[in-house]
Amino acid sequence: MGPESSSNNSLLRLPRKIRDDIYRRVLIVPHPLYLFKDGAAHKVELFAPDRPARWPALLYINRKIHDEAIEILYRSHQFVLVDTGRSQATLLETFLDLIGSVNAGYLSHICINFPVAATDLQRAAGYKVGPEDVTGILLDEDLHGLKLIQQRCSNLTTLEMYVHSENSQGLVASTGQGEMLRHTNEALAEVEAQLKAIASLKKVIVRLYNGPLNRGVAEVMQSFGWAVLSGR
Repeated sequence: MGPESSSNNSLLRLPRKIRDDIYRRVLIVPHPLYLFKDGAAHKVELFAPDRPARWPALLYINRKIHDEAIEILYRSHQFVLVDTGRSQATLLETFLDLIGSVNAGYLSHICINFPVAATDLQRAAGYKVGPEDVTGILLDEDLHGLKLIQQRCSNLTTLEMYVHSENSQGLVASTGQGEMLRHTNEALAEVEAQLKAIASLKKVIVRLYNGPLNRGVAEVMQSFGWAVLSGR
C-alpha cells in the first residue's frame, strides 16, 4: 500500500463531521462562483479569482471522498449566472446538464436575471412568451429558466434576481413610464407563482443595479416577502 492510499484511508477514518470541515477549508472560496459561456461552445466557464492552485484536486482522490466533498462544493457556494442578454436560460441549462442531476440537487444559492414581461413591441417583433396557462406574460427564455430551477434544483433555498439596465423597464423609477408598465403587475404575479412552485425555496432577494424601484413595484415585491436590496 503506497503513501497516497494510506493518506486516503486516514482521512476516511476520521468522523464525517471532521471530514466535512476539511472539505470546507479546502474547497470553499470567499466569494461567489461566476458562470458564463464562451461563445457558442457547449461549455461553461467558471470565474473564481481567489481559488487556490489545484483547487479541485481533493475531488479526484477516490470515489467516496469525491461524493462527500462535491456535495459541500455545490451546497456551500453562491453561483452567479453572468449573462445580461436573453440567453441566460441556455447558460443555466448547459450548466445543469454538465454537473448532472445529483449535483444540481445540491445547489442552494443561485443568482439570475430578474424575469421580464414582453412588451407589445417585442410581441410584434416575434419574441416568444410563455404559454397561455401561465398567462403568457413572461418572455419564454425567462420562464424556461424558472422552470429549470423548479425541476432540477430540488434543494435550492436562496434565489437572487438582478435588476439591471437590460431588464429594468417598468420596474425602476427612471423607466417607470411607458407601455410595459401595464404588464408589470401581471409579470410580478407570474414570477411569484413560479417561485412558489420551488418547494425548497426559503429566501428571494431582488438586487438593484439600475436605480431604485418604482414605489408600487417595490410594494408588490415586498408583499410577496422578497428582500429588495441595492447592488453590491
